[in-house]
Amino acid sequence: MIDWSSCKLEDFSLEVDAEEIQEIGQRQMFPVRIFYKDGAFAFFTSVPIRSEFYLQLRQREDWKEKLMTILNQRVKDEIAEKIRCQQMAIDDKVEFIESGRNAIV
Repeated sequence: MIDWSSCKLEDFSLEVDAEEIQEIGQRQMFPVRIFYKDGAFAFFTSVPIRSEFYLQLRQREDWKEKLMTILNQRVKDEIAEKIRCQQMAIDDKVEFIESGRNAIV
């Protein structure tokens, strides 16, 4: 089990399953597995990239490196969100949810 409260972004690595890339509507969906520093599986996510952008990106010589840079950044954003959410105390989460619900009503 991962202790998200003590994690850092550098503790994670990712692996893209190129055989499982799918085109859904106007987007390419890249399946990404994220691993913790000890090699433990952390979570799975799909990163969407607009098909038109992906086609343009593939025209560059360094497209694979640029694609990995994009995927890394998107995954880092998701990891940062998981770390932030896990560090928030449950009482703070409940208060936050309730305050948002009251504002909508």
